[in-house]
Amino acid sequence: MFLILVLSVGLNSGCVFAAGNSTTAQTSTNFIVGYYINPNVTPISEINFKDLKSAGITDIYVLVTNKNYLSVLPEAKEKADDVGIRTHAWVFPGFNHASQVAQMKIGVQLDMETYNIPAHLLQILTMRLATYGVTFSVTVKPEGWDGNQYYYLIAPLCDYIVPQLYVGDYKYGTTRLKNTAKKYNQIYNLYSILFPGKIVAGLETYQSDENVTPKNTSTLSAEINAVKPYTRGVILFRYGLSNFNGLG
Repeated sequence: MFLILVLSVGLNSGCVFAAGNSTTAQTSTNFIVGYYINPNVTPISEINFKDLKSAGITDIYVLVTNKNYLSVLPEAKEKADDVGIRTHAWVFPGFNHASQVAQMKIGVQLDMETYNIPAHLLQILTMRLATYGVTFSVTVKPEGWDGNQYYYLIAPLCDYIVPQLYVGDYKYGTTRLKNTAKKYNQIYNLYSILFPGKIVAGLETYQSDENVTPKNTSTLSAEINAVKPYTRGVILFRYGLSNFNGLG
């Protein structure tokens, strides 16, 4: 369901302003407030990074492929650096240039949406080794909501895991969201001595895949407040304007 979506940011959309209103008060020095950008839909040149910074965004995750990473990432990093936002490449399996991205001092997030995580551990490990010295994260389906995602196997191989806690798509409410984040915190903080701060919650800024109406400020704020005590941060997803059609 999620793999076919291309998520994008549009600075004139209600999603961004709702995100800004709800995240500014939540942001602390170490709490991540991330946003996904699809430059094929919203070119980097059209994004006002000062607005993102004012909205409380600390990190951006920019969708790139084998073909366009060299043309997209330098511009994104330069603009993000100017306002104090961290840059990450958002990539799917089959991306072959993680080491080159790391040499650009840009983090990498691998979008690994599968029901067979053990079969992909070597790929995750390979990308972890290729990104030594920068942040490496893995976004996956939510453990317990959508099968066994083997977070305990992923945890040692990345800086943080991003479960896609999309309450609208899974028909859950804020209470279930809070309890799930709390459970993740309790379970995966068994790793706390060796692997602290492992969970960053992925939250959608729209109602669901079936209803792409942007959530209002109070709804987003409630979701962020529900997970904040138990997570290292949040990353906000917005419904894309086109389907994901594979890596170039």
